[in-house]
Amino acid sequence: YNPADFYIKTLVESPEFTAGCYDNVSQNNFTELKEAAVQYETIRRNLREEVLHTINDTNNKFPNSSGMPVDKSSNIGILKELYHLSWRNLKIILRNPALNHLRLLQHVFVAIICSITFFQLEPDKERDMAGVLFLMVFVTSLFGLFNNIQVIPTELPLFAREYRSGAYYILTWFFSKVFTEIPASAVLPLIFNTVCFFAVFEVANAVKFAYIWLICYLTVQASTAVAFFSSVLGWTPLNALALSPILYAPSFIFSGQFIFIEHVREYMEIFQILSFLRYGHEGAIIVFFGHYGGDTYAQNGNATIATLTMDEDALWNKDLPALVGITGMYYILALILLYTRTHFRI
Repeated sequence: YNPADFYIKTLVESPEFTAGCYDNVSQNNFTELKEAAVQYETIRRNLREEVLHTINDTNNKFPNSSGMPVDKSSNIGILKELYHLSWRNLKIILRNPALNHLRLLQHVFVAIICSITFFQLEPDKERDMAGVLFLMVFVTSLFGLFNNIQVIPTELPLFAREYRSGAYYILTWFFSKVFTEIPASAVLPLIFNTVCFFAVFEVANAVKFAYIWLICYLTVQASTAVAFFSSVLGWTPLNALALSPILYAPSFIFSGQFIFIEHVREYMEIFQILSFLRYGHEGAIIVFFGHYGGDTYAQNGNATIATLTMDEDALWNKDLPALVGITGMYYILALILLYTRTHFRI
């Protein structure tokens, strides 16, 4: 019953029966209106009390179902939570074979294009080889960024509901996502690098290939960490996708492929320091043209390293530790931001 219908039906003025409408508005009509309003208020009050009683009863039975974030998880243990969440994430990935096939296809397709373009480069074409090495690092990191940019935003509604019910800690949910993406970030660059490396370089060295795969893997991990940070910062798939070029572009510009490392101006050095592509590119150049795994290209390679203003001793002293450090930094920032946005509704 809606009292508003009674008000409208009684007080409406019909153009054809104006006089009759005025006659309807009598003392009896107002008495009926008043009684209807009282009945409506009584029904509304009783309904509100029933709803509040139901909510309070539910909160007493399930203390964590009030919708507010909780700090206390179940008593099954963090490692067990991490195991079950990681297993669930892995099942989610395996249930979407079309997406997995497309990821594999994009790596194989681009690898074939690069292989055909630079097939069997001669040892004296150092600049072309340096370009291929940069492509190997850049392409794998770009795939790592865009393949993981929507991992978190698409599951935030489920995460919010389960976390607020006390199902698990934020830490275990976040790192279950990180650990689940590790196999793909290791296998897919391996496939890409295998096709490119042995098709492009006339004299292929297995040790150099292993080093370059390790560098590409660490670079992919860094770009994946950037994707996670962008996802939490954007909070929605579209916002995360829009933010990712802002975070990725400085790393691309200061990678050392477009401007020599020593030529970067002092006030822009912060972007160079945080450029994970710079460390991946430099590491691949040093491994390939240096003495790692043999001196196949070292004769003219030392001149190439010097021309690019790189230091052969920087691989273990700077490049690999920097990749690990940048990866950890972005993961920690993403975790802190996720915790803050979840608890303070930012």
